[in-house]
Amino acid sequence: MFDREHLAIASVPVQSWGEVYDENEAFDKGTVFPELDQPFFVTAGDGGSPKKGQSILKGKQRQEELLLQIQKVSFAVDDVRLYMDTHPTDGQGLSLLKAMLKKRKELLKDFALEFYPLTMDCMADIYEETPESECYCWQDGPSPWEGGRV
Repeated sequence: MFDREHLAIASVPVQSWGEVYDENEAFDKGTVFPELDQPFFVTAGDGGSPKKGQSILKGKQRQEELLLQIQKVSFAVDDVRLYMDTHPTDGQGLSLLKAMLKKRKELLKDFALEFYPLTMDCMADIYEETPESECYCWQDGPSPWEGGRV
């Protein structure tokens, strides 16, 4: 059909480690890496992103604040993990990944102890903190289709 013609040959430069956004900015920008922060298209406005100093959480409770923190650090963890998939020997990337994984684990533990566990892994934190607990309560929070989220 095409007589072995090539429609295109992709050339993708290898990403190198550079500056990274903190998890708040990364969550807003959609990437941890500033060099990957490229708009898909140009708009006249700012794309509806929140202005510096404008609180996304106006009037929200502690539970929602913690959930948002968990979402932000989880997003950053996933972005750096994807980088590490192609750069497994990058020491700076590994160091940042370890720090973010630790922060995520602490946030999940805080949320589980204060409200309800978000994952089965969080149950271990509850049982460790309260060994006498006989609660199998990880399902006590709302399901994703009921407004629950991580």
